[in-house]
Amino acid sequence: MAARPALFCEILSLQLCNEPDFEVVGLARDEDEIRLLLKQKRPGVLLFDYEGLGPGAETAIRRLRRAAPGTRILVLATRSSEETVERVLRAGASGLVGKQQVYATLVRAIRSVAEGELWANRRTTAHVVEHMSDSPGEASVRLTRREWEITDAVGLGQRNKDIARLLKISEKTVKSHLNNIFRKLQVDNRFAVGLYSLDLKPKA
Repeated sequence: MAARPALFCEILSLQLCNEPDFEVVGLARDEDEIRLLLKQKRPGVLLFDYEGLGPGAETAIRRLRRAAPGTRILVLATRSSEETVERVLRAGASGLVGKQQVYATLVRAIRSVAEGELWANRRTTAHVVEHMSDSPGEASVRLTRREWEITDAVGLGQRNKDIARLLKISEKTVKSHLNNIFRKLQVDNRFAVGLYSLDLKPKA
């Protein structure tokens, strides 16, 4: 978990530790500490304080997603307008919870994101898909059959090890295919790949 001020971060972490299926593996105060935490602990979900970590939050999310593609990012923010939600989703986050929400909502959001779902209303998600679809659709035809299989799996929230097991290939091969998919679709995160799988897949 990465949030400020320190007292808020510590109190929230203590509360989350009381959840029977949660484990808080570490706290971070800035991007460098987050990177170290992600490398050492490889958490399933990173709770990211949008305002607490300073300006350039979307850029930081992109960097963190590239550094730890197996960790899903849930943003905690005071500003929870559709515009803000869209920006963090496009940056690679898996959802946003407004700080005005009750604690139970945060718990539900963490569980949903951990299970591979998005935490955003359908209208906002559809808007992101629409904007991404404004780019030339012919990129989709350049994906191989294997790349589409992996793209579909990413869209379902599956991780590299799950995809490798499903397709009977190594995780290294999955990662190589993903890098090719990122390049061909001109995106830099798994969320964007998942949206392409929903919106640009050629119809049979």
